[in-house]
Amino acid sequence: MARGAQEQSGVGGAGASPRPDVAASPPAHVGATARVPQRKIAGGPLAFDPTDHAFVVDPYPRYRELQESPVLHQDAEGLWVLTRYADVQAAVRDPRLSSDPAHGDGPRAERRGRRVPLFSEANARTMLTSDPPDHTRLRSLANRAFTPRAVERLRPWVGEMVDRLLDEALGRGDGVVELMGDLAEPLPVLVICELLGVPPEDQGRFKPWSSAIARLVDPDPDPAILARAAPAVEGFVDYFGELVRARWDEPRDDLLSGLVHAQVDTDSLSVPELFAMVILLFVAGHETTTNLIGNGMLALLRHRGQYERLGREPGLAGRATEELLRYDPPVQVTARTATEDVDLRGVHLHKGEGVVCALAAANRDPAYVDRPEQLVIDRGEPTHLSFSNGIHHCLGAPLARLEGQVVFAILAHRFPSLELVSTSPGYRDHFVLRGLTELTLATGPG
Repeated sequence: MARGAQEQSGVGGAGASPRPDVAASPPAHVGATARVPQRKIAGGPLAFDPTDHAFVVDPYPRYRELQESPVLHQDAEGLWVLTRYADVQAAVRDPRLSSDPAHGDGPRAERRGRRVPLFSEANARTMLTSDPPDHTRLRSLANRAFTPRAVERLRPWVGEMVDRLLDEALGRGDGVVELMGDLAEPLPVLVICELLGVPPEDQGRFKPWSSAIARLVDPDPDPAILARAAPAVEGFVDYFGELVRARWDEPRDDLLSGLVHAQVDTDSLSVPELFAMVILLFVAGHETTTNLIGNGMLALLRHRGQYERLGREPGLAGRATEELLRYDPPVQVTARTATEDVDLRGVHLHKGEGVVCALAAANRDPAYVDRPEQLVIDRGEPTHLSFSNGIHHCLGAPLARLEGQVVFAILAHRFPSLELVSTSPGYRDHFVLRGLTELTLATGPG
């Protein structure tokens, strides 16, 4: 699992994005001014450094500088950084650009061998780093089990869980909710466990495993990260090995049974593929939704009028969630590698060269969206790229959307006087995933 975990998690209710196989075009009133094609140049004053503290706290000013530059710049690994909406969308939809870093040249390809067991096995490939026909096969099998109906039926249960977790936090009696620890981190784990059919008494096992494995989506994780991830993978495999055998003998109405018994013609998932799929669902469904809730609430409370409007008009929860995904998405970037020489919107890529597709930057491209720096919860169109696009559009997007819609609507309704205790919360040490370490809120009356 290298740069860019894009088969993440998420539900299409009101305000859901159009189908991922349909390319979104900018509205007629946006981007009327012609823009200079970008040419490649290495380094320079706008070189992309995602480890810079100012960038971690607020990457959007640097994204804007890169968008306005007439040349492309590289990151420390030599990947060209795409930030304009049209360029990013074209790259993630281009079949000549692969999500498998093995197609790269130089050190990035060589480091592919430094892996956690299971993910280094050819028969345990995931949708994240595979191309057609492998990707087509895996996606078709997953679609048989991960259906919109299976996700949507969770909506009442998710609402009950949100209220329960908030009640437990309020039970401390201090009128304070630490949103990340009290709600944003436990909720997605509970939801994935419920969807897979994990017994309630076992649901506490998975958060530390998921968090350890999530670091693998950052570029070229160091040996310490790999060392922590290996036992987490083993924990998942040991636990779900027993559950898979049970579901094979006695299927239930849950996602795990659907994956175990999913077939397209005479094809089904191998055992390693099944384990890899389950781990992917946990990591993507947990980490990204946690970040969506944290980033979204921070944005809403920094735009007080929008938060109060959501409290008055809960029917806007669907559109509000789409706008929050656009404004500060939980997954900032994905990456692609050219499998042949490619001319991409005026930029020539040689075979083996890679690009960073800055999804978060594309969402704020003024040539694509009007007033990109403003949060407008009833914005509607245009469609963001936070779940990527094309064949790697996020499989779990419906689940993330559902959780976001439910959480934002309940918080705005229950706590109209909610306030930020800390106006400058810290961010986690991730590049691909953007999320808060904590977000302390005073609930006030209500």
